[in-house]
This record gives sequence, C-alpha cells and structure tokens, in this order.
Amino acid sequence: MPLARNPVKLLKFVFCFHNKAFCLRSPKSRTRGVWLEVRGNSRCRGTTIPATTAAILCVCVCDGRYTRIPLTHPPGRRPPSLERRLFASGGAGRRRGSGPRPVLAMSLYRNSVWFVKGLRHYCRSGYESASKHFVPEDLEVDVTGRHFMVTGGNSGIGKAAAKEIARRGGLVHLVCRNKDRAEEAKKDITTETDNQNVFIHILDMSDPKGIWEFTERFKNEHRLNVLVNNAGCMVNQRELTKDGLEKNFATNTLGTYILTTALLPLLEREDDPRVTTLSAFRGRDMKCSVLFGNPPRDRRTITVSSGGMLVQKLDVSNLQSENVAFDGTMVYAQNKRQQVVMTEQWAKAHPSVHFSSMHPGWADTPAVRSSMPDFYEKMKNRLRTEDQGADTVVWLAVSREAGKQASGQFFQDRQPVPTHLPLAQTKSSPGDEAKLMQFLEELSQKFKPR
Repeated sequence: MPLARNPVKLLKFVFCFHNKAFCLRSPKSRTRGVWLEVRGNSRCRGTTIPATTAAILCVCVCDGRYTRIPLTHPPGRRPPSLERRLFASGGAGRRRGSGPRPVLAMSLYRNSVWFVKGLRHYCRSGYESASKHFVPEDLEVDVTGRHFMVTGGNSGIGKAAAKEIARRGGLVHLVCRNKDRAEEAKKDITTETDNQNVFIHILDMSDPKGIWEFTERFKNEHRLNVLVNNAGCMVNQRELTKDGLEKNFATNTLGTYILTTALLPLLEREDDPRVTTLSAFRGRDMKCSVLFGNPPRDRRTITVSSGGMLVQKLDVSNLQSENVAFDGTMVYAQNKRQQVVMTEQWAKAHPSVHFSSMHPGWADTPAVRSSMPDFYEKMKNRLRTEDQGADTVVWLAVSREAGKQASGQFFQDRQPVPTHLPLAQTKSSPGDEAKLMQFLEELSQKFKPR
C-alpha cells in the first residue's frame, strides 16, 4: 500500500543517514526511499526519491494534513521533477478541502532543503569533513600591531574569534553590552593568550544614537584595521526599543549598518583594513611582501551572518515585522539576509575595503541555548564547538588567501558558497536591494547627533 495514503504510518518513519544520503526508511521493509502513489503508470507502484524530496515529505505529510502526492503528467512528455510538481500543485499534494497553496509549498521546500543541508554541512561532522582541506599555514601568522574590533566579543563565536586573534598578537577591542561579562571575557582572553592588548567598550547595538556617539569617540582615539560584526540577537516576541524600533532589526541590521558605515573612513585610512577579521600588514609581514609580491587587498569587513538566511527572500516592505504574525526565528533569518545584501552592496561602493559575510555553522553557543532551546536539545550532540564556528572568521581576518578572494562573498568553512538554495526563489531585485540601503541610510541619519 502506498504510504502516501496512510499519514499515520508515515509518522512512524524516521530520518537516518545511509551511505551519506539522507532518506526516509521504512522500519518494516527497511527499503530505502519512500513509496509514492503514481497515477497513470500501473507498472510503477513506488519509487526511491531524492534526499531533498524525502525531507519535504517528512515535513508535509507527517503532520497528517496531506494524504496524497499527485504525480500525474501529460502522456508523451518527460515527467518534471517531484519538487516542481510540489510547487505546481500548491504543496505536497492538495490539502483536503482547500485550493492550491504555493506560498506554503515554497516555504516548506526552502526549510526542508535547508535542514537537510544543515545536517550534512553545518554540524560538527560537516566542519570535520571540510577541515581536511584546510591549509594550516593560512593561520600561522603574526598580526602584532594590527587593530581588531569584535562586537559581541564577551561570549560564543565572538569571544572565540577574539581569543584566536589575540593569540596571534592582535590588539583587540571587545564591544559588549554587559560590562561584567566583558570584564570576565577580557580576563579569560588575556590569561589564555598572554596578550594584554585587549580593551573593552560598552555599547548596546540596538541603540542607534549610542552607536553614532561611540564611533565618533573611537575614531578620534584609535586606529582600526579589521571590523568583525558579530553581535546579534534573536528575540522571540516582538519587542520595541526605546526608539520604537523592532529589537531584532535594530540590533542585527540597523546597528550593523551604522557601526560599519561610521567606521569606514577609519578603515580606509589604514594600509590594509578588513571588516570583521583582518588587519594591516606591518613589521615582519612587510618583509613577506618583498619576497612574495605585494600583499593582497586587506581592508576587510566581515559580518557573522547565518545560513538561516537561505530560507528568506529580502522583504523591504516589512523590515520591522509589522505586517505578519511575528516569528522570532524567521525575523532573525530575514535580518541575516539583509546583512548579506548589505555586504554585497558595500563591496560595490567601497572597493578599497574587503567585505565578506560568513556562516559559522550550527555551533554550541550561549545564544543558541537561550534563543533556540528546542533546537539545542535535539541537536546538542551534533553542534560545532565555539572554536570551530569561529574558524572562518579568524581565517578571513588574518590569512593572505582570504584577501585574494573577491569582495562581497558569503563564506562557510573557508570557502565562498552560494547565497541562495536551488529553486528557492529567494533572489531579490536590484531595486529592492537599493531600497534597503536607502531606507537604512535615511533611518540612520535620524539618529545621528548634529
């Protein structure tokens, strides 16, 4: 009996890894794949389906709402892929008593394919597999004399990145919201690395006026080679700041925008600035430029984004999440999509600075444990360590190879990766991207001290 006719039986299916392929397996028959109802072909009562489709079926069918997967196609024509049929039918089959639901189908497709991708590439096993191809010499550098700013540096990936930069001699500015936790992080970093050049700045990244004031003071007192935009938040209930801004947007998007644009003049004054992780070649490193040619462009801005942005298309009509039911996880993913778009636009506008965004993978951090407790409980044995999550941040900051990469790209495990899933329809128009940058510029100016 085709399992698509029996949602209750499908509930008994479980995900499992088999020969590195993700599929649904029947506990009774132990047959790889899933049985589907195939109309118009009496010779084929079942088929093995791709991993991505298996994930879609698990999400769509196992909730009990969908009971049929129509796979009919006109005679004489090559049948389209199951994914395309899912979209054409408005979902994984039709919901009984309702019409097509293309938006639901696309959302299910994006989230399902993303989750399968995450299980293969974002977990600890994904890092261990990718790290086999790392070049150890990339991180064997001395960055003494270079100045790095790491936001959200008191814990998690920010702290891990700051520690590795300090270990290599960098002067590190930790930008944190909580003074006590910042002091504790500084103590840990200086003790472990024996580098006393770690400085604390207290700043709330959801306060646009405070960010402007901070950057003006910083520019008058310090140098900067590398800016690491790591600070972020995921608030699961819609919350407004004192300025009337939705808190996730204020912290993740507007705060990142103001900090970066305000510090760009300082970065551009340096010989080799990078935003988020790299610094200038000085001292001994300049000798390398004589031996091996001129150093690659090293003005860099790196923004710690998230692979979650892959499920979101830029939505400039609802930047502060006012028009739909609030979902903190999806709002966060939308913010991360906005960060990737900002990175791409900055790269075009400021060719003297190397911009990049990156995905740290699914890492075991305090932010994940507090903001996504259910996800953490289910995945805690598969999550990356903080150091593994921070590895690409450090690589983007200090390695010469990173400076040779094209500006504006999105990185994962030291490699540029696509910013869109296949067939996910998440690409935005140039007009929408320009609208985002214009909106952020106009909004940021309202909080700039006169």
